[in-house]
Amino acid sequence: MNQLIINLQEKRVNGAILSDGVLQELFTEENEFLSGNIYVGRVEKIITGLNAAFVDIGESKNAFLKLSDLSRQYLNQIAGSETLKEGMKVLVQVKHDAIGSKGPQVTGKISLAGRFLVYFPLSRAKGVSKKVLDQKERDRLKKLTRNLAKNEGVVVRTAAELVPEEVIVEEFEELKKEWTEILKDFKRARKSKLLRSEPTVADYIIREQLNKQIDEVYVNDETVYEKVKEACKRISRRPVVNLSKEDLFDKLGVYNQLGHMQERTIDLPSGGYIALDTTEALTVFDVNSASFVAEKSHAELAYKINVEAAHEIARQLRLRNIGGIVIIDFIDMPSKDYYDKLLKELQSAVKGDSAHIELIGFTKLGLFEMTRKRKSPSVDQLLFTSCPVCKGTGRVISPLVIVKRVVNELSKIQNINEYNTVKVTLHQRLSGYVEKIKQSVNDSIAKKVVFSFDASSPGDFHLTLIKKTS
Repeated sequence: MNQLIINLQEKRVNGAILSDGVLQELFTEENEFLSGNIYVGRVEKIITGLNAAFVDIGESKNAFLKLSDLSRQYLNQIAGSETLKEGMKVLVQVKHDAIGSKGPQVTGKISLAGRFLVYFPLSRAKGVSKKVLDQKERDRLKKLTRNLAKNEGVVVRTAAELVPEEVIVEEFEELKKEWTEILKDFKRARKSKLLRSEPTVADYIIREQLNKQIDEVYVNDETVYEKVKEACKRISRRPVVNLSKEDLFDKLGVYNQLGHMQERTIDLPSGGYIALDTTEALTVFDVNSASFVAEKSHAELAYKINVEAAHEIARQLRLRNIGGIVIIDFIDMPSKDYYDKLLKELQSAVKGDSAHIELIGFTKLGLFEMTRKRKSPSVDQLLFTSCPVCKGTGRVISPLVIVKRVVNELSKIQNINEYNTVKVTLHQRLSGYVEKIKQSVNDSIAKKVVFSFDASSPGDFHLTLIKKTS
């Protein structure tokens, strides 16, 4: 059973998708996203070597624009010039949110997303979602796109499957009207500013996630409840909608599952586990059998754990919103047949992911390569921050190294008799090394050393020399 949750607490909206009670995807209002927003911008600088420009869109960081994203139609209709120049006013849409020190990436390929259609006013591209599998329905929708837009682009979304033609046409006219207003505002604008923002988190969840695959919807706000009920009228298979006044994340166990997202390892049903490591360049999943030895055949054992891992990794990609290059180190298997079957399992596992995923395949070393495109920061970036002690490395300096440094500093003290006390400040985890430090220096120093354990970091220590009073 698939459940969609829209949870409002203290005027903040969070959403989640559960499948048989297991958390699959999370939507949070912790950070404000720019992705999908449309701006009037001003070209600040053109970098010829990168074939790109930096554009001031009125946000804290300039946006990055690939010049290859600007079609001839865009240059003629929007820029009014065959080439882009510094200082020129441009109409851009945020393609990827700012991540880390990088500003947002914008594009001239403007799109307006509705529930059933994506409208491309500056393109002639037409198509139907690959997830619409019934050929008769695909033909119906393809014919509709040809009739809808002659000189514009339109892509029919999965949600349009089995939806009456007049409903889709109505949405198309609304999107077209919205584009006309955006163009008017763009022509009037004199400075960089936001022209159109993406809907609220609640509206986004309803538009993007409420579909025929959802069996139940849980909402704890009456206004959102009415919006969900209205949206359900346009779905071929309507879910049950429940209104509750409770904290739905608490009631349905979402908070408990969110706690596991801090963990580096993920247990598998058969006793194996996955280790997850993320770097700036890529994310690595390492599959291990651990204590699982139930199968007689090593090949069957490895395949069974790998299949479980493939489905769990697909879930983690969605849940954590992991993007970029992904490497999976599956357990070695003896024949190509097993790898072919595993690939089919992985293809099936990622089908429910709305992000664009490319499964590249196995390398000569047996590592599986894939990519996942995301438009917003990962959940890890939104919910967690680097540890102030280890700076996100997960490691601190060994106690033995600190002890050696302390001993070296103590040994450098000259004229020890001039001092009444030598105070050594350490972290609490080094309290068991007091005697070792004293035994490592000469007696004249050891007698005057006193210890305190107030240092905030395991790698910090401090020596204070207190002179004798006359």
